[in-house]
Amino acid sequence: GVKRPDGVPVSRRLTVLVQPLGAVPAAQLDSVRLALELVHGAQVRIAGQVELPASAYTTLRSPRYRADTLIAWLRGIKPDSVDLMIGITAQDISITKYGADGAIKEPKGKYSDFGIFGLGYIGGPSCIVSTFRLGDGRSAVFFDRLMKVTVHEIGHNRRLPHCPDPSCVMRDAVERMRSIDAAGRMLCARCSASLQGGNGPL
Repeated sequence: GVKRPDGVPVSRRLTVLVQPLGAVPAAQLDSVRLALELVHGAQVRIAGQVELPASAYTTLRSPRYRADTLIAWLRGIKPDSVDLMIGITAQDISITKYGADGAIKEPKGKYSDFGIFGLGYIGGPSCIVSTFRLGDGRSAVFFDRLMKVTVHEIGHNRRLPHCPDPSCVMRDAVERMRSIDAAGRMLCARCSASLQGGNGPL
């Protein structure tokens, strides 16, 4: 991090670039920006829309895009001028889920290509959120879910693990929409404190 002449770290605002992948309504991008400003104190820019990379497309179970491939692709196009980059898409996204033994979870048919809300790696520079499974795209419930998933995935990029506090936005959704709905929109005191204790915006 940047330090003052007396050696004290200078905290600067986290900068996040929101990248629409395919058509994403302006109201949804605005709510993503608002959530990141509110919870992460971020300076947010919204990039122009780009198409999803064909390299991430899969038809293993149904036509959708691989979340891990999208994250790697975003990492490759992220400008050095921003700390983190988040992709937002209306397309369905998926991952392969593995068990503790390193094998694909059973039933393999379900978990080899498993649809998810979003994905962000701990300490990674990019993450992805899909609105496909979050609702109708218009209701208050939909926007609430979108804001929570956005804040959650950027939280992972900022090195926050899943939180055991059921009211914290960093709780694990454990594949269930009701877990997202039950979580709060904000970070709990412990997660907030661990971010404050960090050096600089990440």
